[in-house]
Amino acid sequence: MTAPAPRPLPLPQPPPPPEPAGSIESADGGFTSPSRDLPDEARTTYALILRSGPVPVTSQLPGLQQLADLGLLELSEDGELLRPVDPRRIELQLTSDWRRRAWELELRAATLERDISGLTAQYVAASGVRHEAIRYLHGMQAIGDFSELAVRSAAREILTAHPGGGKAEEFLVAALPLALDGLGRGVTVRSLYQHSGRFSEPTKEYVRELTSHGGLVRSLEEFFEWVIIVDRGLAILPADEECSAAVAVSDPALLRFLADVFERNWQRASAFTPSHAAVSSREVVPEIHAMIKRLLKEGLTDSAIAKRIGVSERTYHTHLSRIRAALGAVNRVQLGYMLAREELEAGHDGSGEGI
Repeated sequence: MTAPAPRPLPLPQPPPPPEPAGSIESADGGFTSPSRDLPDEARTTYALILRSGPVPVTSQLPGLQQLADLGLLELSEDGELLRPVDPRRIELQLTSDWRRRAWELELRAATLERDISGLTAQYVAASGVRHEAIRYLHGMQAIGDFSELAVRSAAREILTAHPGGGKAEEFLVAALPLALDGLGRGVTVRSLYQHSGRFSEPTKEYVRELTSHGGLVRSLEEFFEWVIIVDRGLAILPADEECSAAVAVSDPALLRFLADVFERNWQRASAFTPSHAAVSSREVVPEIHAMIKRLLKEGLTDSAIAKRIGVSERTYHTHLSRIRAALGAVNRVQLGYMLAREELEAGHDGSGEGI
């Protein structure tokens, strides 16, 4: 009996277009994967093809089908041979697709939460039942991923506050496309910095680019916590001093409070116009020095004051030396006396706060 002719291996096809968001879950709510773990025989066959070169499409090598399903083999130009594909290309394609799918699910969840938040508030008010208004995020990766999804989902407004001095350049490089994407979709973007950020070149370059596309940026001397508020329906803020954890807040009452705090700081702040350090000094250093004086009178330590004005302790001591020189104080004791006298004289001439 003549043996049947070998059946051609199903030809590998180009990667399918992205699936719609509604068809990416499996029955158990997870993601569907194009393959199980690659069997050892497929790995051996792949190594053999790498060493020996392309094989005919009719080849019956073990594991060839799994390699084709995963996209690790592609057709030659004449359609007769199967040749290996760089695994890094497949890895990039699959991980990118899965991340996109994860973003789509998060966005769907955020949209649903936003759509029904008003009804939830009514239900809670009527029934007295408490609902979970805070979600904890642990680790910088989780905070960054969730924040990116939140910003990408913005439909009307993004409010951000960035305490401390200038931001790291890698942070700004990653943040700029997100902000510009929102502006391109008609979303209002407002950012608040401390005055110390005006002396950071990467931060100034970020502000130039953002404002040139319609973003609004201001700065003030006072310290504040970082926060992201999206459409006044979601806020993200730190959960600890190290910023290694964050909370995502969706409670309407808390959101109104956080938005009000932002607006009050925004009204007090001045426009952040990137300029040379000498110009920035004339614009904001008097406010920084006034704040240092006030905090010294309140008895704060040097490290606490440095944190409040958003600078290193070394930079803070430079400011302190300039204040002492301006007042003619030779030491901290004399500086304290002169500040107290300055406050007393301000009260006598009617410029101090009244009751």
